[in-house]
Amino acid sequence: MNVIKKQAFISTIFSYAGVLVGFISWFFVFPNFFKKEEIGLLQVLLSYMYVMVQLSSLGFNAAGSRFFVRFRDAQKGHNGFLFLGLAVGITGFLFCSIGVYFLKDWMIARKGENNLLADNFYFLLPITFATLLFNLFDNYAKNLYETVTGTFLSQFLQRFLLLASSFLVVFHVLDFAQYIWVWVLAFSFYVIPMIWKASKLDGFSLKPDFSLLTLQFIKQFATYSILTILTGFSSMIILYIDKIMLAEISTLEETGIYSTAAFFGSVMGMSLLALNKASAPIIVDSFAANDLKNIDTIYRKSCTTSLIVGCWIFLGIYLNIDNLFAFLPAGYEEGKWVIIILSLGKLFDLATGLNGTILTLSPYYKYDTYIMISLIGLTVFLNWLLIPMYGINGAAFALALSTIYYNAVRYAFVWWKLGMQPFTIDIPKVLLIMIAAGFVISLLPTWEGNKIRTVIDIVYRSAGVTLLYGVIIYWSKVSPELNGAMTNLWKAIVKLGKK
Repeated sequence: MNVIKKQAFISTIFSYAGVLVGFISWFFVFPNFFKKEEIGLLQVLLSYMYVMVQLSSLGFNAAGSRFFVRFRDAQKGHNGFLFLGLAVGITGFLFCSIGVYFLKDWMIARKGENNLLADNFYFLLPITFATLLFNLFDNYAKNLYETVTGTFLSQFLQRFLLLASSFLVVFHVLDFAQYIWVWVLAFSFYVIPMIWKASKLDGFSLKPDFSLLTLQFIKQFATYSILTILTGFSSMIILYIDKIMLAEISTLEETGIYSTAAFFGSVMGMSLLALNKASAPIIVDSFAANDLKNIDTIYRKSCTTSLIVGCWIFLGIYLNIDNLFAFLPAGYEEGKWVIIILSLGKLFDLATGLNGTILTLSPYYKYDTYIMISLIGLTVFLNWLLIPMYGINGAAFALALSTIYYNAVRYAFVWWKLGMQPFTIDIPKVLLIMIAAGFVISLLPTWEGNKIRTVIDIVYRSAGVTLLYGVIIYWSKVSPELNGAMTNLWKAIVKLGKK
């Protein structure tokens, strides 16, 4: 548990530092210096990329995490784990690339307000390959209990490089047609330090070793891989099909507005993402040792902790939403309800914690595959139904409803099959504290007028809600882990002040 707390805490710091950088990029720089359709193009390429990465990996990362206890042996180079991962990943990438070549016309069909996507479509391939390699080596490091580096590189460094590269457009050094080459390089660079870090871990080896690959083990590994391909593909569908279908049914311009607003939903999920990465190897080992009590403890604490952080971020977003849109060009205000809808859906996701990770790594992982297959149909149907009716708000409703669906079903299966139910009285306490703190801060007078007054309003409103919400959370003792972290942080500040 101490390993999880330490790495999750450090990872969360890097994640939210990356959020700040991403916020500056996607909410200030890109909307003010790039066209809406250019933002839409970048987001559609990323959406296709994440789906393609999932298919290219052929389920190896998920299966590798589950069975890494069999591979783990530093003296033997972890029994050829990385060689096998590279072989599977490169094979999958080649097949997917061939598929993309033949499906290109279908994938860019009806985006016809201009040829922007068609002209830049093949930039999809290098960013896919770089992300595929990064995920493999990050997953390898994670299985050796080193989760911080991958989080730093993917959540902070990559976003910082993207922000830095965008200033080439801001200062008119490059036009967009030239910039996208730099964007690909900035996006892909993080794989280099990830490989270097992985090479420094005990037991690193790229040599082949087939000693573990008995027919029985290959069958187990392949079966799990195939099932997790479907599960992972479904996860990518729910996260990215909204942008793909919005660009297809509507326009890249609308997709740009939606993607800018949707950034806030992703911000709220950062704490749970950090917990997932830190907890997964511990959960694997706990299942191997049949230590269900430890998993149940992690499950309950993850729900409370991630919800506390998510509620704090939601308050910051909701109470400042009008101020934030004051810094955006005309037209982006259409995304206001997208932010609210997606944020509420994300709160439900946070409240149910690590249900997906636990179910996927449990002996009942097949159920998660069935859930996620049903999710594909539901998500596509909801987007198909709601986007024509409500535009970008319809895409937001589809994503929020899909999020609620798969978390509710996963929660039910974990309770049914493993007897783990994470909800305690602390969950409604956190929600009541959020509502009360939000109500009090909403009564504060608004500083209206120029941009400087707007910034002041954001700062004092955010500081007020952080102080009020934080004090009540600390006083209520709903999370001993967060209380301990807050106490240690305060001691560090006091100690620094005395110096």
